[in-house]
Amino acid sequence: MNRTKKVLVVVLMIGVCCSGILFAVDAGLVIRSPLFGGQQDTSVTLEKLEVQSFTAQLGLLPKTDVNTDVYAKVYTDAEKLQSAISNSGYPVTPGDTFRLVYLDGMKSVTVDLQADENRNVTIPGLGTIKGAGLTFGALRQAVYTMVTTYHSYSNPQLVFLQTGSFMVSVIGEVQGTRVVPAWGLSRLSEVIQTATPYASTRSVMVRHVDGTEASYDLYRAMRKGALDQDPLLKSGDLITLKRADKMVVLAGQVYQGGTYQILPTEGLKDLLTNYGGGVLSSADVQNIRVQRYNPETGTWYVQYVNLLEEPDFKLANSDQVVVDVQAPSVQTVTIEGAVSSTEVYDALSSTALVGYPSGRIFYQFYPGESMKQMLTSITTRFLTVSDLEGAYLLRDGHRIPINIEQILSGQDSQQTVKLQSGDSLTIPFTQRLINVSGGVQRPGVFAYVPDKTVNYYISLAGGLSDDASYPTNIKITGPDGKKMSDEAPLIPESTITVAKDTLIKDIAPTVAIIGLVSSLIGIVYTVFEVLVDAKAL
Repeated sequence: MNRTKKVLVVVLMIGVCCSGILFAVDAGLVIRSPLFGGQQDTSVTLEKLEVQSFTAQLGLLPKTDVNTDVYAKVYTDAEKLQSAISNSGYPVTPGDTFRLVYLDGMKSVTVDLQADENRNVTIPGLGTIKGAGLTFGALRQAVYTMVTTYHSYSNPQLVFLQTGSFMVSVIGEVQGTRVVPAWGLSRLSEVIQTATPYASTRSVMVRHVDGTEASYDLYRAMRKGALDQDPLLKSGDLITLKRADKMVVLAGQVYQGGTYQILPTEGLKDLLTNYGGGVLSSADVQNIRVQRYNPETGTWYVQYVNLLEEPDFKLANSDQVVVDVQAPSVQTVTIEGAVSSTEVYDALSSTALVGYPSGRIFYQFYPGESMKQMLTSITTRFLTVSDLEGAYLLRDGHRIPINIEQILSGQDSQQTVKLQSGDSLTIPFTQRLINVSGGVQRPGVFAYVPDKTVNYYISLAGGLSDDASYPTNIKITGPDGKKMSDEAPLIPESTITVAKDTLIKDIAPTVAIIGLVSSLIGIVYTVFEVLVDAKAL
């Protein structure tokens, strides 16, 4: 029995170790050598992908009752009233009911008020207040002003009793034209639950009773938090849902698969990064499967797209994009250090200009492929801070210096070196930083920017701190330790030191020690006097 347990423990440990190895290998971007050509799996059949419902595309809650069209929580009258009172932006709504209490001389007057279909509120015997465009707070102030105008010292009080409601119409790409009830805090996203899966989430038209209209992007509202794209509704609004212009289904090795309605100017890269949240490290980004419908033949066909070569590949309406798993290969070179390992690299981005964290690429090379052929394939992966002259290759425990610039220009004999499985190429970062210390708000290391003077880097550090010396004393040293002018542009690896006013800090420890010693002497003297008095007794 004990022998069996030991065997099981050993098997589990081996499994854990293997899993760790797999996860370690998986943490990087896999790139296949272009010498392989198209490695498309012709045996792959069309994959049927379902279009998500309209509400699922927006990330809304599922139905609370399968027998109704209700997708979100249904608020009680009490909950609506509490929300209206606590929300400073609650608009006066037809049907809102209030109770007004005020003093008429020595008599208390109580009257119930209600906003009519035009949001007007009439106070019997006093007048009418136009509530259109007013919040509850503004209406209350208008009521108080009207009452005190006719009854001084009447101490009016307006109590919100019940919220009103109204109807809006939803037409277009819906499951039958609907007239939907709404209230003062109803938003556009709450009344379009009957839309079909093919209704547009990017352009929802709302027409008001005064003839004005506006278009709203519900995707931005629900997925990106753009609240201005999910407006409050008004009585009599007409909501029109048109058919989606470009709807694409995304599946496979991505973080967030689903149905997305992309804009006309957006392509494959935008779909994967902005909508799908990026690809997983096991994704085959060089053979992304695009299933496209041909309306002329009435059939679907498959084409493969290399994301590294065609990041802006244009997608069509009804396209289905599948990111497959990278095919395994035993012929791999690891490239790490100052390289971009994201699926799409933008050399003009702010992070690229400053420098990326260390990246890792697994390069699947073709048998007999040379060093120059591999480096030529990954040139777009180099960063502005890649030290191409200081790279080195680890092979069989030996470190071999590699000058990538000379190899790419054909001036180095190592360009013909054949790649071997297990090779590891490391590309260091160049040091292009400025160190700011001393009397500044945020001391630290900052990215070097050409042609900038000391004032620029001090501003990056938040400016001078309160303990900076006066007059200001700034010392600038170059990477060789020599002092530099404070007016000339700085060079990489310079150090800026702002002198501090340390007088108080220098005196503070001395004062503290003197105080401590004085206290100890006082305690000893007090104990001595007590002992003397005790002996005298």
